[in-house]
Amino acid sequence: MDKYIDLAVLLLLGFLIGFNVSFSFIIAPLLFSNLDHRTAGEIMNLIFPYYFASGWIIGILIYTLFGIKSFKDKKLLSHYKGFVIGLMVLVLTHMGLHKAVLPIARTVNLQYYNLMEQGKKEEALRLKEKFKKVHTVSSVINIFNLGLEIYLFQYYFLKVRRLKET
Repeated sequence: MDKYIDLAVLLLLGFLIGFNVSFSFIIAPLLFSNLDHRTAGEIMNLIFPYYFASGWIIGILIYTLFGIKSFKDKKLLSHYKGFVIGLMVLVLTHMGLHKAVLPIARTVNLQYYNLMEQGKKEEALRLKEKFKKVHTVSSVINIFNLGLEIYLFQYYFLKVRRLKET
């Protein structure tokens, strides 16, 4: 059963990496280069909640699988400390993006377009600057998450191989 759990963990991490790469480096750039900015943003706002939620939900699922695996081997946690800590950070950062950064960005963006429609361009431009800061924070966390997902994948993969060899 352990090999199936290991495979499931690696597949889930691989899915997260693939989702992050495709969304950040393929889907978003394609939308913004082929559609007007507002329409592309509205489409992204439909996708973002699922994108961010997938990270923390899959992280919790991986924790659950790891917990099942650790029932057999009580010393397992001592071998996977870096993985467990990294996974905890990943879950928290995805939750932060989903439950804190995304609502802030949506609110600021909505206020920006409302002010633009009311003809209050100067106030709207101030909100646009605020949105850029929120977007920068979101992008930095997202790239951090991608690096962390790659780290977790290789950590788990190499650790499983080393433990099988001993």
